Amino acid sequence: MKKIFWLAWFLCSLAQAQNYLSWDQLSKNLEEAGGDSKALSHVKCFYDKYKKTEFTPGQVFTPEYIGRCTLNRPLTLGNDRIVAIIDYNKPSNMRRLFLIDRLTGAISATAAAHGRFESGFFNRTLKENHNTVRTAKYFSNEVGSNAPSSGFFLAGQEYEGKFGRSLILHGLERDINDNACDRAVVIHKHMLVSRNKAYVLSSGCPMVSPKILDHIVTLLRGKTGDDIAFEGAGSLVFIYSPREKEWQAGTCDGNFSL
Repeated sequence: MKKIFWLAWFLCSLAQAQNYLSWDQLSKNLEEAGGDSKALSHVKCFYDKYKKTEFTPGQVFTPEYIGRCTLNRPLTLGNDRIVAIIDYNKPSNMRRLFLIDRLTGAISATAAAHGRFESGFFNRTLKENHNTVRTAKYFSNEVGSNAPSSGFFLAGQEYEGKFGRSLILHGLERDINDNACDRAVVIHKHMLVSRNKAYVLSSGCPMVSPKILDHIVTLLRGKTGDDIAFEGAGSLVFIYSPREKEWQAGTCDGNFSL
């Protein structure tokens, strides 16, 4: 009986995978939702080249994060149906986090805050390499920088943090974002972020409205076992910054930890 069940599940999953919408259709849907189709072309490149690739998790130096960051196993894409694009080329008063369902073509869009780097939470003064509430100019992989990171990530497990339910992000690129988990760069809620605008800077995290946080985490999170131990990564999260915007369309030139 178990064999029949698993065979039926496998065939259903295979049928769903074969029924994913075309990238051209997804690109059209994303543009209609206010997203950048060029960003999606980089995601397509990742799926084409690295969908089954095993990535080496970044090092962890913060003791309290070791359990959730050090997996002692490679990272692989666990959910290829849902993908998230966070477009930090857009200002924070626009919806710039896009959840894309490759099966139905549905797009959910919401605002997201970015890291402050050397600016205070409410400092709107524009300085070279300083991030303002509105604009992300400076990105970093350094622990303690409070800056956002960009590039390709895999969603990890969820946990209860300072801001409640939160989603771990595992950076896949050496020296670009592979310290994300050790920096506690996670997706979490903040009361000063609405669906349409972010009114505050973070310490590096993509912060979203409390009204949509559960929806995001549930769709993207990785797999956990009965003991809440991390078993596998979830969806791809692509943070699109000026660095990636300079890539040629359809490429994914990340410095991957293979």
